[in-house]
Amino acid sequence: MDNKVILITGASDGIGKETAKALAKQGHTIIMHGRNPQKTKSAYEEVKTKSGNNNIEYLVADFLSLAEIKRFADNIKQKYDRLDVLVNNAGAQFTGKRETTAEGHEKTMSINVFAPHLLTILLLPLLKKSPSARVVTVASAAHKMAGKPTLSDIELKNNYSMGKAYGLSKLYVIWIMRHFVSEMAKAGIGNITFNTVHPASATSSLGRESTKSLTTKIIYFLWRPLMKTAAEGAASSIYAATSPNLEGITGKYYGLKGEEKPSDKFYSPQNEQIVWDYSMNIIKPYL
Repeated sequence: MDNKVILITGASDGIGKETAKALAKQGHTIIMHGRNPQKTKSAYEEVKTKSGNNNIEYLVADFLSLAEIKRFADNIKQKYDRLDVLVNNAGAQFTGKRETTAEGHEKTMSINVFAPHLLTILLLPLLKKSPSARVVTVASAAHKMAGKPTLSDIELKNNYSMGKAYGLSKLYVIWIMRHFVSEMAKAGIGNITFNTVHPASATSSLGRESTKSLTTKIIYFLWRPLMKTAAEGAASSIYAATSPNLEGITGKYYGLKGEEKPSDKFYSPQNEQIVWDYSMNIIKPYL
């Protein structure tokens, strides 16, 4: 297998760290992103030790800030002349109360939708330089349970709930990554594939904010025995990132047992375009 340059966001713990570990063991050059400097450094050291791979580095950025994502991408572009695989793994679920970022965006949508959309576009110049690049974005089966989206209120200023925000954010990011396929075709770019994956219910820190409430702690405690380990949950990301079986395959959705069909209950090309345009309008100042 050729040595690939692979960026994994949200790699300081959970599924992201396990993805980094497995891909490092394959001998690739790994860039680990994390939000917390101490946790990210610790994860980096663990991955380096357990993989025996020295071609690993870590970079810190808070993906709740679109401006910081821009600085992060600029840093990557200065250090590397190509990127073979981008794993958009960073994500979060927040509290039962609607919260906004310093830039004024609902937090769940900002980190789960706008952040991967922005980062992917910013790194397209490096992805285009790869002989065969892949963008792998971690979604969730929760996209099937969010209910009907209100596309006139994507950031849920009305009728916010934690579950709805998380589920819809994962639905929207599936649509956005699907839309990238048609955008690349229009631009005549044929070397980049875009696939989404879901890790089943895996133990991770994605609910670090949401698990502060007593009710959520109880639900989490009851569900935990049924959850996959982070290492098991990372399997779909690892497969989509480097499996030779997926060479040239794009616009698909993969679970732990292979290709699956995402929910198309509320899908239409028009709805996909609305979400794409809304997100583009948010991220445009940072492009």
